[in-house]
Amino acid sequence: MFYILMIAIFVVSLVIQGRLKSLVSKYSDITCASGITSNEAVMRMLNENEVSGIVIKHTDGDLTDNYNSREGTINLSNTTYGKNSIAAVAIAAHEAGHALQDAKGMAAYKVRQLIAPAVNLCSTLGIYVTIAGVGISYAVEKNAYGWGYQISTIGIVMYSIAVIFYAVTLWIERDASKRGWQAMQQFGWVSEDQLAAAKKLLWAAGDTYAIALASSALTLIRLLAMRDRRR
Repeated sequence: MFYILMIAIFVVSLVIQGRLKSLVSKYSDITCASGITSNEAVMRMLNENEVSGIVIKHTDGDLTDNYNSREGTINLSNTTYGKNSIAAVAIAAHEAGHALQDAKGMAAYKVRQLIAPAVNLCSTLGIYVTIAGVGISYAVEKNAYGWGYQISTIGIVMYSIAVIFYAVTLWIERDASKRGWQAMQQFGWVSEDQLAAAKKLLWAAGDTYAIALASSALTLIRLLAMRDRRR
């Protein structure tokens, strides 16, 4: 059942990624009704919220847009930088949303920044430590709650950090998209008939993080089942 679910998640992930690329491609050819560019949209959002010191930079690639809190930059990709399409403005507004989260001291954003450096290490080691603990429990211990059980529990706690990270990230991404969409609506950057397209774009980006959360949560359940099978 675990492998069937993982395959299903993988397939859904491909569908979501394909849909996002399709939406970006489609709405990159349609100009915002207001004619505003992505760079102008970012500056408007920052200025309206009295956030200063953020620099807009161009970064190579497509869909490589990001907000760098350490450098204080919003990096816009080839598809986005200086463009006035619905896709470009929506993506830029999303990244500006992250800058606002940082500037306003959003608690969830702070939590993600705190645990981000440890996520890759904990997610990888957590699996191996859990498996090692289960192996010890079966191979050399008669007590189901011995050292093997304790070691596997440590591994599960380590992997749980990754699950928490993806859960918090999904929340943050949805919030950034909401901030971006509200700005597009409030400032009239898109016409009424373009608002639905903007919302599709902004929410599609967050769907990729929903899949990452589902995959990590399923893996955590699998690790718990492995540990507790001895019981």
